[in-house]
Amino acid sequence: MLVGLGGLHVVAVERCRDGVLLIDVESPPGPVGCPGCGQVAESRGRKALVLVDAPMSAAAVRVRWRKRRFRCADEACPRESFTEQNALVAAPRAKLTARAVIWAVGQMRRENASVQGVARQLGVSWRTVWRHVRPWIVSD
Repeated sequence: MLVGLGGLHVVAVERCRDGVLLIDVESPPGPVGCPGCGQVAESRGRKALVLVDAPMSAAAVRVRWRKRRFRCADEACPRESFTEQNALVAAPRAKLTARAVIWAVGQMRRENASVQGVARQLGVSWRTVWRHVRPWIVSD
C-alpha cells in the first residue's frame, strides 16, 4: 500500500471522522551519523510531521511521519541537533509527500487537470500545490 515511501514502516492506519485516511509511519531505529561531522548521533525521540499524500480510492490521505530527532554527541560540532530527512518520502520543509507531487504532476499532464483542481483533490491551497509541482513542470 505504501510503495514509494522509502524505508518507512506502517505503525497504524485510521479513518478520521472527516473521511481522511491517516497513516502513521516511522523509520526503523538504528545508528545515524551527524550530517555536520559524521559522528554517531544521540537519539532525542521523535517528532510527528503530517504530510498530504496522493488520494487513495477517492479518499484524502495524510501521512503522519514520526521523524527521529538527534543531537550530535561531539560538542565541537556546529550542528547541535537535527531531524531525519528522506527525499523518497518528502523534501525538507515540504507539505506534500514525494508521491503526492508525482501524482499531481501526472494529473496535470495526463488528465489536463488544473493546479486548482489538484489542490481541491488534495485538500490544500493552490499555492501549496504550485510550490511543489513547479520545479517538475518548469524544468521540462
